[in-house]
Amino acid sequence: MENKGFLQTTVPPDWSQMTADRARDDINYALRVSRANIEAIKAVADEDLTFDNSVRALEHADDILDSAWLYLNHLESVMTSPELRRAVNDLLPEVSRFSSSVILDEVLYAKISAFAASKAAENLDGEERILLRETLRDFEEEGANLPPEKKKRLFEINEALGRLGQKFSENELDSTKSFYLHVEDEDGISGVPSTAVEIAEKAAMDRGLKGWVFTLDYPSYSPFISYAQSDILRKKIWSAAVAVASEGKFDNRPILAEMLALREEKAKILSFENYADYTLSRRMARSGQRALSFVEDLRAKFAPAFEEEWRRLQEFAKKCGCGEIMPWQTAYYAEKMRKSLYDFDPECLRDYFPFNKVLEGLFRIAKAVFGLEICKSELPPRAWHASVELYDVRRNGKLIGRFYTDFVPRRQKRSGAWMNLLKPACGDEPALGVIAGNLTEPSSYKPALLSFGDVSTLFHEFGHLAHFMLMDAREPALRDVAWDFVELPSQIMENWCADKQCLDMIASHWRTGEKIPDSLFEKFERAQKFEGAMACMRQLSFAKLDLLLHIYPRRFLDSGDLEKTAREAIEDCLHKFSVPVPTILPRFSHIFGGGYAAAYYSYKWAEVLDADAFTRFKKEGLLNGKTGADYVEKILRVGKRVDPEKAFENFMGRPPDSKALVERTLEPDLPRRDKQ
Repeated sequence: MENKGFLQTTVPPDWSQMTADRARDDINYALRVSRANIEAIKAVADEDLTFDNSVRALEHADDILDSAWLYLNHLESVMTSPELRRAVNDLLPEVSRFSSSVILDEVLYAKISAFAASKAAENLDGEERILLRETLRDFEEEGANLPPEKKKRLFEINEALGRLGQKFSENELDSTKSFYLHVEDEDGISGVPSTAVEIAEKAAMDRGLKGWVFTLDYPSYSPFISYAQSDILRKKIWSAAVAVASEGKFDNRPILAEMLALREEKAKILSFENYADYTLSRRMARSGQRALSFVEDLRAKFAPAFEEEWRRLQEFAKKCGCGEIMPWQTAYYAEKMRKSLYDFDPECLRDYFPFNKVLEGLFRIAKAVFGLEICKSELPPRAWHASVELYDVRRNGKLIGRFYTDFVPRRQKRSGAWMNLLKPACGDEPALGVIAGNLTEPSSYKPALLSFGDVSTLFHEFGHLAHFMLMDAREPALRDVAWDFVELPSQIMENWCADKQCLDMIASHWRTGEKIPDSLFEKFERAQKFEGAMACMRQLSFAKLDLLLHIYPRRFLDSGDLEKTAREAIEDCLHKFSVPVPTILPRFSHIFGGGYAAAYYSYKWAEVLDADAFTRFKKEGLLNGKTGADYVEKILRVGKRVDPEKAFENFMGRPPDSKALVERTLEPDLPRRDKQ
C-alpha cells in the first residue's frame, strides 16, 4: 500500500497530498482491501476460528477505509470545494453499501456466532468478552437475521439516508454562507461592539466592499442581533437566520421529511417500535419514551422560572418603549436588561480573553486536574490551512496523542464547533485529533479576542478531546461510550471557566496583562444565571422536537403541514410571539446531517451528570489533582469496559441527582418546581 494521499499511515499526515483527484482511487483501493479482509474471515473453517481471526479481525477489517474516509470527510468539512464535495457524494453510495453489507452478512455473522459457541470463547478475558458481546449485538440489532428481501431494503435505506444526510449538511452550509448583511451607513453599526465592527470591516474588505459585512456565523451574528440599535437591520439578519435551508435550491424540508419516513421504515424492519427506540436501545435512556419523560420532567422543573423570566423581560422592554417584543428583539432587550440589573455587559470581558492566553490557561488547568502536559508540537502541522496548529499531549511522560486546532472562520468551513478523533492510538503510535470551530477571528490590530461563549466552546471541545485521548482500552472498539454519556466530559469542562481562580489562569487583558478585576468578576458572577431557564428551555425544545419526530413520525408526516405541527408540538417550550417563528428543523444538522437523531436530549441528560459530578470538584477543590485523577480513572479512561451508570456511581458514590443542574441554572429569586 502506498503511504500517500488519503491512505497515509504516517501520523500526522501531510494534508497537501489529500487532493480531490486522489480521493476516488484511494477510497476504492481501501474498499478493495476491506472487502478482501472480510472475505478472509468468512473463509476460516469453523474449527479453526479464534478470537484473533474472527472478532478482532472483523474489528480491524476496515481500518484502512475508516481512516481514508474520515480524512476525506474532515477535509471537506474544513476546506470544502466543488471537487471535494463531488468526490464525497460520488463515493458515498459505495461506502454506505459496504458498511451495510458487513453488518448484514449472514455468513460473517455465522462465523462470529460459531466462535461465540466454541470452548475458546469461554476463556476470553474481560475486554475480549465485552467486544464479542457488542459485536453480536451489532449484527442482531442491525438485521443480520433478516430474510433477503428485508436485507435488500435495508441496503437501500442506509444508502439513501447517507446520501440525504450529506445533502442536508451541504444545503445548511451553503445557505448559511450565501447570506451577508452589508451595512454602509454608520448608523447601521450603532451599538455593535467594537471587536465585531472591526471584523465586519475586514469581512467587507475581503469582498471588495465598503462599510461592514455581517454574516450568519455565530461570532458575527450574535453581537449584531444582541447589540445593534437598528431594529430594521436586526430583523433583516434574524429573518435570514431562521430561513436558512428552508427555501429555494437549498430547501431542506423535503429532505428531512424523506429521512423521517426512511428512519421509521428502518426501525420497523428491525422490529423496533420506532426509530428512537432503535437508536437508544444501547444508550443510558434505553428507549424513546424514557428519554421523552426525562425531557418533560426537566421542562416542568424549569417552566415556572421560564415564564417568570419572560414576564420580566416583557415588562423591561415596555419601560424601554417597546410595546410588544418581536423575536428579533429578544436578545437585544435581554442584553439591555442584563446591563440594567447587574451593570454587566458580557462584551466587557472580551478584552481579557485573547485566544492564545485562553489556550495556554486551558492547558495549565488540564495539567493540574488531569495530569495532561500539552505543548506545541515540534513536528510541522502540514495541515489544510496556514492558521492550523499542532499540539502534543503527554501523561506521565508518555506521548498519548496529538491534535490540531482550527478556529479561524472561513467560507469553506462548516458552521459550529466540533472535535474529531482522526486516528485512534495504536500500540506506541499516539492518537490524532482535531478541535475545530468558528471563534472570533483577529482584527487588523488586535489578536483574536474571545467572548465568554467562545471560551466555553473551547473548553467544551477540549473536554471531548481529553476523553477520547484518555480512553485506553486494549480493544479500540471499546474506546467509546453511550452518546448520552459522551457529553459529560465536554460539558463538565465548561464549569472551570466560571471560577475566579481558573479565570485568572486563562484571562488577562490583551494590552496590559491585567487580570479580570474583582469588581468585574462579581458582576459577571451575579449575571451568570441571568435567563438561565430560557436558555435551558431552548435546548429542551430541540430535544423534545427531535424525540417526538422519531417516536411519532406519522403525526408530522401525515399532518399536511409538518412545520406547523412541529411548532404546536413544542409550544409549551416557546415564547408566544405575534409573528410566526420558524422551527429549527431545516437547519437542524445535528439530527439530519449528524449523528444525533433521536438523541439531542443527550446534551441535557449529560448536563445533569456534569452539574452533579462537578459538585465533588467544588467540594474537594477545582484544581485538586487527586479528585482529577479519580475522575480520569473512573470516568474518562473506562470507555465501554464499564456501564455508564456504574461509571458515574463509581465516581460519585451514588446515582445522579438533577438538583445540581437546577441550582446552577436558576437565579435564586425565581420560582421553580424541582421536587424529585
